[in-house]
Amino acid sequence: MTITPIQSPLTPQVAIPVTPVRPVIPVTPPAAPSIEINSGQVHAQILAQATQDAAGRQGGLAPLVADLAQAARNPNLPTPVRSAAAQVLAQAIPFDARVSSSDVAKGLSSSGLFLEARLAAQPQVSPLGQDMKAGLLVLRQALTAWLAGAPRAPDARNPARTPPPPYRASGARAQPAATPSLSADASPSAIGQRLLAETEAAVARQELLQIASLPAGEDQPLEAQVTRWMFEMPFVTPQGATVAQFEIARDGRGSRGEQAEPVWRVGFSIDIEPLGPIHARVSLSGRQAIVGLWAEQEAGLARLQADREMLGQALAHADFEAEIALHAGAPRVAPPPTGHLVDQTS
Repeated sequence: MTITPIQSPLTPQVAIPVTPVRPVIPVTPPAAPSIEINSGQVHAQILAQATQDAAGRQGGLAPLVADLAQAARNPNLPTPVRSAAAQVLAQAIPFDARVSSSDVAKGLSSSGLFLEARLAAQPQVSPLGQDMKAGLLVLRQALTAWLAGAPRAPDARNPARTPPPPYRASGARAQPAATPSLSADASPSAIGQRLLAETEAAVARQELLQIASLPAGEDQPLEAQVTRWMFEMPFVTPQGATVAQFEIARDGRGSRGEQAEPVWRVGFSIDIEPLGPIHARVSLSGRQAIVGLWAEQEAGLARLQADREMLGQALAHADFEAEIALHAGAPRVAPPPTGHLVDQTS
């Protein structure tokens, strides 16, 4: 078919070819390919990234407690900061010979491991004063509001005062006592900057302890799929603020018929002078108790040897058949998972 334009005396005749228009038949696009998302793998990747981020920021709780105790005496601290500091310091236990099992149970409950679960179960109940992580978060908020607009000081964490980051099945490790690092004539701004940096480091460590206490994934070996809690308890000693680290694990194999009863394993480590680092590993199965004690210094080992008989009598009084072994040095620590933690201090 051709279209002939209108003719004028000066216009030559031009034929323009036109392609006939064909009806358009709608075509349904092919369905998008289905994508199967492995939720377990995504969850593991999120946890791995969170662990790496927190490991680079974490720091011990003892330096913060030591500096808070000194800074709380400064009258120039704002009232919200002073109040939040008092809540954190109230969680530190004076260290003496009367620390009991109920103190440890209370320390586990208020350690910060269960803050989010507690808030989800009782959103109307404030955990402040009963949970270490809640106290740290409120302290960080108060310090941030006080220092709003001020330039952030560089990270002044001391590697010598920064304990290794905790990770699942790493075992409890001792941390030395910390003395205040703030000078008596430090300016309020310097005090606030130091406390904020130490508080953020302590919050990051709390997150690592929570991650280390999560159940192992189904892709992990059977021996790793146990109930486990890792937590820390701050103490106030004449040598300064120190932290005892605990690990409690319950092997549930008894519920699958492989053994008569589940096995409870408890470990803790503490470093106090003049004894030095002391480590304990206890395994309970029914009425059988296997106790291993380690001391890294001669004074600590001598003290353990002197009190060994008393410990045996206490376990017998609790109706346990006990085996007690004393060792010089420290128990072996499992290495961190490959690729999760990198030592950047060396």
